Amino acid sequence: MSVKASSSGTCWPPQLWHKVWQAPAPNKAKLFIWRAIRNILPTASNLQKRIPYDNFSCPLCESVSEGPIHTFFHCDFARQVWALSNIGGTFLILHRCLWKRGWLISRPNCLAPNSPSSLWFVGLFWWTRNLKLANKEFLLPLQVIEFAHNYLTAFSAHGNSFPKGLTASLENLHKWTHPPPDSIKVNFDGGVLDGGCALGIGILARNASGHCLAWLSLRLDRGGNAEMAEALAAREAIHLALRHRWPRVIFEGDNSTLMNKISSVQADLSVISPLVADIRFFSSRIDYVSFSLVRRLGNSAADYLAGCALNRGGDASCLPPGLLSVIRIDNAE
Repeated sequence: MSVKASSSGTCWPPQLWHKVWQAPAPNKAKLFIWRAIRNILPTASNLQKRIPYDNFSCPLCESVSEGPIHTFFHCDFARQVWALSNIGGTFLILHRCLWKRGWLISRPNCLAPNSPSSLWFVGLFWWTRNLKLANKEFLLPLQVIEFAHNYLTAFSAHGNSFPKGLTASLENLHKWTHPPPDSIKVNFDGGVLDGGCALGIGILARNASGHCLAWLSLRLDRGGNAEMAEALAAREAIHLALRHRWPRVIFEGDNSTLMNKISSVQADLSVISPLVADIRFFSSRIDYVSFSLVRRLGNSAADYLAGCALNRGGDASCLPPGLLSVIRIDNAE
């Protein structure tokens, strides 16, 4: 695809469009950025100028009128994707483009993406929005990030082009799966909060129907790293199962190092060795127990609870609003 700078509009300098078209990103992502900056996407606010249009709300958050500013920046969904992706350059630049159309006339060199990631994320916001409008599967922010990563890995591996026949499927996103009818699945996750000053723990137990039996979200005001947080979460998850006297439990976590330590027959000599010993001992008191490593997307609910650090727990009667949304997506076929 080749688009001349002059065809992109007279209000933008040629240098800007040169940087957009020369970015190492798929053509569809670059074309989408061009359309977004020129504000010619079929958002609700644009459609109402041409045809009668009754529904003006954002399909992703269903809160306010949909426009390019909201869709890519103010929407809670977009904010989560930007935060989790750790990409800021294109976020700030595109935001300024849409807010103040003349900003880049004097400073076109500020748009210098050296990675296709940021351009591709913006396009995926729109793709996710269209999926929701079509009443199809709604992706979590983490799923959007992994989907983009999978596409871009293949894109970069083939010299910044997609090989013929390459497809990316939603089936490869490794969603949460239901346990067998006679088992309970307990997902756990831990993370570092406040720059290492505290740790967060998240635990969620569900049955074969995907119904929440118990959940826990804790903040521990102690130092440590991610591996320490994961081990503390695993131990607390086992205590939760023992309190409820579940006979058959499948524990799932997304930290491969910890899972290897738990399943190893060798003695652990690391800093978390006391925690590993506790995990092995207490789990032996459950009639049937297994530990499974899952992708982070299959652990989204526990990850959400660990990040919230609510210092409370409960059952299905008192789920946090955000957790309820994650569970619904996990249970969707």
